[in-house]
Amino acid sequence: MSVTADDFVVTATREVATALLPELPSIGDGTASYIEAAMPELAELGVVDLVRASCHANASVLLDALMRGVPLDAIAPSVEVLQTTRALVRSGVSHDSVIRGYQTGIIYWCARWAQAVEGHCTHASLKVPTVSHGTTFLLAWLQLITDRLTAEYRDEAERLARERSLARTVDVQQVLEDDAVDVGTMSARLGYDLGGRHLALVLERHPDAHDAPLESTARAIATAITPARPLVVRIGVDTAWCWVPVSEASELPAADAGVLVGQGRPASGPKGFRQTHREACDALRVAKIAGHCGGTLTRYDDVDLASLCSVDTVACRAFVVDELGPLAADTARARRLRDTLQAFFEANSNFRATAARLGLHHNTVRYRIDRAEALLGRAPGARRLHLELALHLAARLNAGAR
Repeated sequence: MSVTADDFVVTATREVATALLPELPSIGDGTASYIEAAMPELAELGVVDLVRASCHANASVLLDALMRGVPLDAIAPSVEVLQTTRALVRSGVSHDSVIRGYQTGIIYWCARWAQAVEGHCTHASLKVPTVSHGTTFLLAWLQLITDRLTAEYRDEAERLARERSLARTVDVQQVLEDDAVDVGTMSARLGYDLGGRHLALVLERHPDAHDAPLESTARAIATAITPARPLVVRIGVDTAWCWVPVSEASELPAADAGVLVGQGRPASGPKGFRQTHREACDALRVAKIAGHCGGTLTRYDDVDLASLCSVDTVACRAFVVDELGPLAADTARARRLRDTLQAFFEANSNFRATAARLGLHHNTVRYRIDRAEALLGRAPGARRLHLELALHLAARLNAGAR
């Protein structure tokens, strides 16, 4: 079998790499120093020791591969490299910084390799191809290692995010349940002022939506009313809680089409933090009972009475049906009569005022009230309080649908 020019280059590469073996510790140190000089932010993050450990671990792998001619597909990040990558994630080093660190380090390696070839390659005709061979290997290794470490970085970042999210959820639940919680300490841990004024939102994926952006929807709503950072915690796959620091009540924008939102009233301090959250939960519960579509934001102010009366949903529906009788039917005709009767009460039982409110002729209003009275089997003024409450609940809860 004939010996090719490539065989000579491979042999020269191995000889140069072997000659570099005594310099391995200085190569690791040199790579780390080069990266640190180019990226001073690493020192500010306190990760210099991690960078050096990673540089030494990678230097050993690279030099061994060059010495033995190990193919790229047989090279994997060492356990130490994986551990340092995870530690960099936990230390707050960004993915972009990790990749830039590797790119910077390989620049040093290429220069060091060219110097080594110049000093240790005995055949002048092989120096340029040996430099090219080693550099090509180093650049291919860079692509391989960054691809693999990107996946490792992502996995660790997701794991860390889950841990932090769980810890924040536990802290929030403690604030909701413990009146004696240390407000200052917990505010610092949550990055949110529990002593301020809050407006709570509770967000839930609508049953018809396959994927709902709960957290981003919460932040979008919060951003629309204040530049201050909200507190958002994911409670489960389908639910998120949010508190927005506010100075006064504000009109909130619509939610994402796949999300139902309950909104509490603004309230202050730890007690208010709990109160506005309870109200947001109640508002969302009413929205779900009423069968609201995705994208609906339900304010507690609009459903406070319905919330109070619908804790027992079965009893609430029974009350509405008993009071309204045939008027409780889920039909356009019944809804029209209910709306007219409710407007009649709000207009102090005045036919002309009711007509003006609804944009109808007063004789049309009179006809509808007569029809409602016939279906009720009694005059509208009889048991008026009960009747008005039943109409209120039917309008907000769809409570009489049957």
